[in-house]
Amino acid sequence: MQAEDRIIHFCVELIHQPSPINRAALQKLYFDLSQTRANYDSIEVNEGGQARFYSNRGKAQSVLLFLPDRALVLEEWADLALSDFEEKVRVVMPRLGEARQIDRFLVHAATVRSTFALTHYTDSRVFLLDGACGLSGRITPFLKRPVATGGLRFVLPETPEHAGALQVNIESFRHSNDEMFVEVKGVFGRRQVPVGEGEEVIHNLRQVRQFVSERVYPFLQQFDQPGGSGA
Repeated sequence: MQAEDRIIHFCVELIHQPSPINRAALQKLYFDLSQTRANYDSIEVNEGGQARFYSNRGKAQSVLLFLPDRALVLEEWADLALSDFEEKVRVVMPRLGEARQIDRFLVHAATVRSTFALTHYTDSRVFLLDGACGLSGRITPFLKRPVATGGLRFVLPETPEHAGALQVNIESFRHSNDEMFVEVKGVFGRRQVPVGEGEEVIHNLRQVRQFVSERVYPFLQQFDQPGGSGA
């Protein structure tokens, strides 16, 4: 398996006490961010309780999404490095205090999605379902339909030694036959985070990123051995 994965999604979710969507406050925030590296090209404010700032760059999309009880900073089909995303979070977080009339985040979550290219298999479904899970010939006779994607899901609870609960999804990647899709979401609620303390959120984002590369990668690598197939 290729050691360097391809990150396709970052997301930081900042959950706070519910607060009404204030159009004027968000328009001011949009202008303020336009003077920084965390700027966005467009703004939409829905009086029904949702708003977003966004930029489109081909398939890549940057979004700052507002819901009554949370804000999400996300990159879909990411075309920027983790350090650049961290800087965006660092810029956005303290400005949410005034814009959303809050002083802290009750819970925060960080999500990383990436793909790993297989070395010894040409079909990620065969690799995961047959090679890793030993399910060759044990699916279709019962489900009676083709399998487009298959996967594993793990929930790893928070422990005294490990902050945050992790939700881990590992799937065959529907956009590329010989790549595995990995999503790890960490949910952190042990401590409420003041709006000005972005480094704690960024630290936890890095922990999620490290879990993908230092834990999920070797787990998958043990199965991607010579003799694999799936053509």
